[in-house]
Amino acid sequence: MDSLDDFDRSLLRLLRQDCRQTGEALAQKVGLSAASCLRRVQRLRKIGAIQREVAVVSPEVLGTPVSIVVMLTLRRGGRDRVDRLRNTLQARPEVEQLLHVTGPADFILHLRCVSMDAYAAFTEAHFYDDAISGFESLVVLREHT
Repeated sequence: MDSLDDFDRSLLRLLRQDCRQTGEALAQKVGLSAASCLRRVQRLRKIGAIQREVAVVSPEVLGTPVSIVVMLTLRRGGRDRVDRLRNTLQARPEVEQLLHVTGPADFILHLRCVSMDAYAAFTEAHFYDDAISGFESLVVLREHT
C-alpha cells in the first residue's frame, strides 16, 4: 500500500466519523484546499485505504433495538467444522459483525435482535451446536458513538 502522510491520516480519521463530508468541510478541518482533499480521498479509495463506505442505520428503524455481544467458544475439531459454523452465522441477519479472535473465546459476535425473546430463540437455534462448547452474552445497555 502507498505510504500515508499526516494529511491522509487526518482525512481517514474524519471520514471514519462521517464519510459524506464535503471536500470543503474536510478542507477546513485539515488545512488543505477542497480540491486537494477530494483528490486525496479518491487516491485513498484507489489504494484500498478506504475499503468501503457504509450507512449506519438506526437499529430502532430496523426494528432491532437489542444489541448483544457474544463470546463464543468452540470445541476443538477440524477446519470444516469452524468454516461451517462461520458460514452459518454470517448468513444470519441478526449477526452484525463476526470476529475470529485469540484468547479465551474463539469468536466474538455483535448481534442485533428484536427482543430478548428473539435472542433466546437465536441461542437455542445456533449455540447448542456440536461445534460450540459454550458462550457468554453481554447485553449492551447504551451505545456511545
